[in-house]
Amino acid sequence: MTVTLRPRQPWEAADLGCAMVRRDFGRLLGLWASTVLPLWVVVCWIFRDMPVWIPLVVWWLKPLYDRVPLFFLSRAAFGVRPGFAETWRAWPRLMFTNFLPALLWRRLSFIRSFALPAQLLEGLRGAAANQRVKTLAMEGGGSGASLTFAFSTIELFLWLGLMLGTYDLLPEAATPDWFGIFQAFDFENTIPAGFLWWGAGCHMVIVTLIEPFYVGAGFALYLNSRTQLEGWDVELAFRRMATRLTAAAALVIAMLFVFGMQPSVQAAAGDDAAKVVTEVLKDPEFEIHKVKTQRWKPDFPENKEDDSESPYLTTVGSITQWLFWLLVAGLVTWLVVYLVKNRHIFISRGVSKTKVQVPNVLMGMNITRESLPDDIVAAARAAWAAGDVKEALSLLYRGSLSWLVTRRRVPITDSDTEEDCLMHVVGAGQQVEAAYFRQLTGAWVQVAYAVLPVSNAEMNALCDQWPFVEKGGAA
Repeated sequence: MTVTLRPRQPWEAADLGCAMVRRDFGRLLGLWASTVLPLWVVVCWIFRDMPVWIPLVVWWLKPLYDRVPLFFLSRAAFGVRPGFAETWRAWPRLMFTNFLPALLWRRLSFIRSFALPAQLLEGLRGAAANQRVKTLAMEGGGSGASLTFAFSTIELFLWLGLMLGTYDLLPEAATPDWFGIFQAFDFENTIPAGFLWWGAGCHMVIVTLIEPFYVGAGFALYLNSRTQLEGWDVELAFRRMATRLTAAAALVIAMLFVFGMQPSVQAAAGDDAAKVVTEVLKDPEFEIHKVKTQRWKPDFPENKEDDSESPYLTTVGSITQWLFWLLVAGLVTWLVVYLVKNRHIFISRGVSKTKVQVPNVLMGMNITRESLPDDIVAAARAAWAAGDVKEALSLLYRGSLSWLVTRRRVPITDSDTEEDCLMHVVGAGQQVEAAYFRQLTGAWVQVAYAVLPVSNAEMNALCDQWPFVEKGGAA
């Protein structure tokens, strides 16, 4: 053993687990990189069009990552440090042992790292594993839940801290327009993909640094629980003592043979020793340690007439049962309606292979390129100078829509309103064009519907900042 087993306080045991991880942190990171990183590459490839889901999937698959640090620590505790080849040979078995329970009904267990050694190292399944975990949880289950809460909090704050600390290093194209996001209340379509990939990468870094310590602390709590309940430290001490005594007995027998002792004398000595050992083992101190539990059993009255339930309690129970099922039905209905309304979340946002139908008329305005002048900005300035404010803004607005639906392939339909068009443009991800189109939409709505004037400075800014031009040509 490379650790000293003795009864410890729970947090002292957790600190022992963290010390075990710190001792071999470099090796653990190497094994983690060789087994977990390929799995993350597969996850990123599957969700390459929906990076917003990557942190959730990486978090959900944590029970699979925990097996590699536990495999290493369980052997390092006994003086054997497995290398890459041994870990890779054991990786398929580690990954698929209790695979479905770990990712389904045991995934949200608050004692996950504390229960994992019993489920993985002891090779138990089903009811046997559940009973074993319940027995060990009598001495350490509450500390295992506190450990999960503590490490989850640490991981969350370190993730946010890493994102805040590196936010200024992001390029402008990956920085979200937070004001526009909260104004439109559309987090899904307005957050750049680069920002989502960066957040997922920060999360993976924090999980790599924190998760081995969480596994080590849970493994140390498991060792401490076995020490408390089963006297494991005493058992190991007796095993070491037995090994030394066996070696000494072998030496004595060899000496007896050397000095010519008769076999009958040796057999008699062996029989006497066996009798002494049997008598010693009958003492109460050597009884197998058993955990005794008491369950409360209510004392029912002997009068059978009092055993019948009260009509009042029966009515209350029926009403409660109906309310419960109504609540369940309401939650299921709400979930179905929510999923139907937000089904676009689960649809890939890759480039559509179907041809986009480009509308010719939007909100009663012709936006075809043939209906617009060659130099839209010059025509708008001329209309403004002539005093036709609505025509000037109409030219800019129609020209913008024509460019966006034909060049940018923004999915605008002929039934969309100004607000719908703005939402589509913001979701397209072109920040310069989206910012300009937001300003232009505000001016157009102000003139066309509210009949409010637009200042010369605002009109000049709209003409000067016109972004819908080819790199070397006209609008």
